[in-house]
Amino acid sequence: MPKLNASERQAQIIELLSKNEKMKVMELADYFQVSRETIRRDMNALDKAGSLKKWFVESEPVYDFKTQPVHMRMTEAQESKRKIGEKLLELIPEHAFLYLDTGSTTLCFAKLLKECSGYTIITTSIPIINELANSSNELIITGGTINPRVMSAMGAQTIAFLERIKVDVAILGSSGFDRHDGPSSNTFDDSQIKHLVIRNARTNIVAADSRKATYSSLTQYASWSEIDYLITDNEISPETVQKLSEATNVITV
Repeated sequence: MPKLNASERQAQIIELLSKNEKMKVMELADYFQVSRETIRRDMNALDKAGSLKKWFVESEPVYDFKTQPVHMRMTEAQESKRKIGEKLLELIPEHAFLYLDTGSTTLCFAKLLKECSGYTIITTSIPIINELANSSNELIITGGTINPRVMSAMGAQTIAFLERIKVDVAILGSSGFDRHDGPSSNTFDDSQIKHLVIRNARTNIVAADSRKATYSSLTQYASWSEIDYLITDNEISPETVQKLSEATNVITV
């Protein structure tokens, strides 16, 4: 194997762990023909970046099956989420009817919308409603039963409301979508909501930072061919962009 620099080696480590799920430090050291200490330094760097969880002799990729509260996720990848939000503002038409999904990336986008006016925004997210309450936009909350962990409405009332509306643009989040052929969610209720919104939107955009391409989560809510744009940051691997670009338009910022 040709000698790799640290970033190249770390990218390949993630690919290997995604395929094999678990590998020993010794196995990785033998594969890359480097010392165990070099692999441990790589693991520490990837762990700090949020790309994997680390054990003493085994490592496995992050599986994002447990959704953190949105206020905790707001502190992660802040610069990437801000750039994604700025690109979203470029794509949405003036005075559009928007569906804004729950999640930290969409909440960051809501902070930018707060300085805008003339939009009609439909959402299940309590934090987004709170963020935009004093803006010059019309806000509509779906109603339903509140999930206190993500502070979002769900359930039969939410579904009944969303079945009756149409929007110009749906801006959707995603849990980790590694090992899926489309964006994903960690709950079936949330997946059902997203799937319904996609049917009723003229344009569907998934906004997700590049870390989501290295996580896996519970359930896929759409295929990439149903999504018009994926907006992510430029830390996503070229291989992933190439693969996703076969089914949707990938925009990196």
